[in-house]
Amino acid sequence: MALSILEALSMEKRVSKIIGPSDLTIESGKLAKLADGSVTVRSGETIILVAAVSATSVKPGQDFFPLTVDYREKAAAVGKFPGGYFKREGRPSEKETLTSRMTDRPLRPLFPKGYFYDTQVISILLSADGENDPDILSINGASAALCVSDIPFAGPIGAVRVGRVNGELVVNPTHSQRQLSNLDLVYVGTWDDVVMIEGAADQMPEEEFIKAIEFARPFVREIIEMQRELASAVGKPKRSAWVQMPGSYRGCAHIRRVSGHAKCGNGETDRNAREGIG
Repeated sequence: MALSILEALSMEKRVSKIIGPSDLTIESGKLAKLADGSVTVRSGETIILVAAVSATSVKPGQDFFPLTVDYREKAAAVGKFPGGYFKREGRPSEKETLTSRMTDRPLRPLFPKGYFYDTQVISILLSADGENDPDILSINGASAALCVSDIPFAGPIGAVRVGRVNGELVVNPTHSQRQLSNLDLVYVGTWDDVVMIEGAADQMPEEEFIKAIEFARPFVREIIEMQRELASAVGKPKRSAWVQMPGSYRGCAHIRRVSGHAKCGNGETDRNAREGIG
C-alpha cells in the first residue's frame, strides 16, 4: 500500500507562475487518471479540469479528423444546484458553446495531417470565483492535457487575454477590469507563431492594437514553458500512429519518440509534423 501511494505521488506534478493579477497553476496526476492526458488549471479560485483521449484505431472509411472539444459549466462550480421547474443541467449555454469553439480553433491545426483517430478534449468548470474567466484556462488546459498525453500534438500553445485599462495594457484582466477596458483581445500562439487572434476594441488605432499583440507574446511563452516543464516531468511517450495521406496509408514517421517522455517542440519541427514530413 505504501508503495502504491508513493507511486501515485510521483505521478503528480504542479507548475505555477504569476500571469497577470493572479497565479496560474497547472497540475497533473490527481484527477481523470484513466484519460490519455489530464490537467487541472487554476487562476485565483477559478479551477477547470481538462481531459484528452484519442482512439487507437481508425474507423473503417474515416476520411476526416473527428475532433470533439466540449466545455461545460456546472451550477455546482458556484456552490448551487438547479432548482425550480428544471432540476437538471440544461443544454450548453452560449458561453459554453463559444468557449468550446475558442478552444477548438487553435488546437485543430496542430494535429498531424491525415490523423483521423476519434479524439475528444473535455473541459469541466470545477470552481468559479466570478473574476477570472475560465475560457483562457480551457485553452491552456487543453494544450497541457495533450502535451502530457501520448496523443500526437505539435504543441504546446499558450493563451492570454489582453485588456487596456486607463491606457495601460493588462494581461488576463478580471471581470471587474474588463468592464473598464476598451480592448478585449484573446491571443493564442506557439513559441514563434500566432495561431489565433480574437477580440474587439473601442476606437483603437492600429498601432495600439499591434502593441497589444506584442505585449501578449512574452506571457504566452511563459505559459508554454510551464507546459514543457510539466510534460518533461509526467508526460507520456508519444504513440506511433498511422496517418492517411491522399490515396494511401503510410507509417507516421514524424511522430517522435523521445526517451520515454513527451517533449513539446517548437518551430520548424512542429510544422513538419503537422504537414506529414518524415
